[in-house]
Amino acid sequence: MNKSMTTTNFKYRFFGTMILLLATGLLFNSCSAKDNEPDPSTSNIKIMNTTASFASSFFIDENHHLFACGSNSRNQLAYGQTSPQYLPVKTMDNVSNIASGEYHTLILKTDKTLWVVGENDFGQLGTGNTTNLSSPEKIADNVIAVATGKNFSFFVKSDNTLWAMGNNVFGQLGNGNTEYQYTPVKVMDEVQSVVAGAAHTLILKTDGTLWSCGNNMAYQLGDGTDAHKSTPVKITSNVIQMSAGNQFSLFLKSDGSLWGVGFDGAGQMGDNNTTAVKTPKQILNDVKEAKAGYGHTLALKKDGTLWVAGLNDSGQLGNSTAGNQGHFEPVMDNVATISAGYYHSIAVKKDGTVWSTGSNGSGQLGTGTGLSDRNKFEQVKF
Repeated sequence: MNKSMTTTNFKYRFFGTMILLLATGLLFNSCSAKDNEPDPSTSNIKIMNTTASFASSFFIDENHHLFACGSNSRNQLAYGQTSPQYLPVKTMDNVSNIASGEYHTLILKTDKTLWVVGENDFGQLGTGNTTNLSSPEKIADNVIAVATGKNFSFFVKSDNTLWAMGNNVFGQLGNGNTEYQYTPVKVMDEVQSVVAGAAHTLILKTDGTLWSCGNNMAYQLGDGTDAHKSTPVKITSNVIQMSAGNQFSLFLKSDGSLWGVGFDGAGQMGDNNTTAVKTPKQILNDVKEAKAGYGHTLALKKDGTLWVAGLNDSGQLGNSTAGNQGHFEPVMDNVATISAGYYHSIAVKKDGTVWSTGSNGSGQLGTGTGLSDRNKFEQVKF
């Protein structure tokens, strides 16, 4: 074989290889998952429920396995080390629900036993002391619902009694005083569910009436005053779901109308205003579920579209911007359920895939793609 033939063949092979690589790259790009479309390379784990907290995230799959990621500085993930987890790790079995505060977690198992773990400096774990727990410890039986504020906790028993423990400086436990409670104290009867914000509480009774207590600095209790309440006060009726943010409250009525009250400085009411809402105000229609973050609102409509408003300094609205949003806008469809953390948001789609956006300093987004914040939803990797 002479030199000219060798050179010619090399050129043909070189350019042929380059054309093949280019075509492969174009094919790969054309087949890559579009925004908000599932990545087929991820696990087939189907998530049914999710909870976002201060800087951690929790997920329960269809087999009642609990997964967690994000900050674990006080063992709040119920995982055997204090390092942050950047991808979800499986931590417990037979879990039906979970609530997580700033650094503590309540875990409700399928047998209705309640387990607690994490920080306990205010007695929020209900163990009778202020010793932190590095692994879950059982504290109650016959529990049907759980909730956590920043450093206080609630649970509802099967007889519909409401119990509370932890920080009570604003009367947020609703037991008529402002003393810390290191063991669970009974608060009310005929309760079906409860939620808590940074320092205030919303209580839904079995008759559909909504009650509130605790910090009322920004009118978040919805009683038209800014006086703190250590005993729950009745706000309205025909309520089916509620959520509490830092200094604002959301509740959903049986007709699908969403109402808000309290601080509106970031536009979280979606009313194009930034002044406090002193009495409950209707802010959206046709809503299935609503969740309040520290200063942002997620509203899942009955048609499966996710609408967002409010604080967006970490990209928690998932609308590809970093500015606050004073009105509601849609960002995703085919959504089944949602959760709002302090500065991040999670959406579970109807196909069981999980998507997250916002603050990621501790890996709470669960995407395994670094610790920088995100301003659009990305799929969580299991």
